[in-house]
Amino acid sequence: MLGKKNVCCIELGGTTSAVAIANEIGSFLWKKKGIPTAFPIRGEDAVKEICNEIKESGYDFEAIGIASFGPLNIEKGCIANTPKPNWKHFPLVEQIRKNLGTKVPIILETDVNAPAYSEFLALHERDSSVRAVAYLTVGTGVGAGVFVDGRPIHGIMHPEFGHIVLQAYPGDDFPGICPFHSNCIEGRITANSLAQRLGIKPEELKDVPNDHKVWDMFSYYIAAAATTAAYTYSIDRFVVGGGIMTGDNRGFLYEKANQYCKDMINGYLEVPKIQRPVYNKDAGLVGAAACALHPEVFIK
Repeated sequence: MLGKKNVCCIELGGTTSAVAIANEIGSFLWKKKGIPTAFPIRGEDAVKEICNEIKESGYDFEAIGIASFGPLNIEKGCIANTPKPNWKHFPLVEQIRKNLGTKVPIILETDVNAPAYSEFLALHERDSSVRAVAYLTVGTGVGAGVFVDGRPIHGIMHPEFGHIVLQAYPGDDFPGICPFHSNCIEGRITANSLAQRLGIKPEELKDVPNDHKVWDMFSYYIAAAATTAAYTYSIDRFVVGGGIMTGDNRGFLYEKANQYCKDMINGYLEVPKIQRPVYNKDAGLVGAAACALHPEVFIK
């Protein structure tokens, strides 16, 4: 019987990154989180630090899976036209290969498509009737990945769900902060957007009381995103990750969003359940492991 193969997992975020070694989906042999990636740190320097951590782990591996913020040019292995100035058009795969000095396969996917796959697998294993899962992450950006019957939704590129424009929450006159579309989902509910609304720093959002009205507005937009996904992809589950939703004291946001979603759909079709990721705060890393262990799912 062949032994399990080790794979390297990289979750590249706009503020911090995480790396791990795994040999199955859902558990790690080694893990390191909190590697800084935010401006003014250069992409080259962030990747060098990520690769140094991997080398210092002492593990060998047979493939690398990367779950990265987008947009991505997966064919070229690059980050595309991101608003993050230190990462715009960055040759990510090339730089990781160079810094690690490796020739192993590298599978690049978005930080939403990758965990969408691992979440789909976990949810389908629990309930075989689950066929379509969307995974939304909310942090420095907003994005979504969709898996239907075990395959990702891919066209010219991955879905750019964060840039859909939704009907505004009643009384919300905030102009939005997206440099491309102002008041799209990403422009309204990222950590930076919420912080600007409240006149605080993003890292202070964790201290905003649960009864603050901003959370009702936030839940409304999450529900509107889930409703859009329900109408366009006929999803069974709408999984929402990212630091804002998965905070230890923010479980009530899922309850609020589910009620809003039910109200918005208004009996027209079955309401998808909005829920916390099965793999919680490790969803991105687990997704990266899924990419490396099952590359055939992602390679066209």
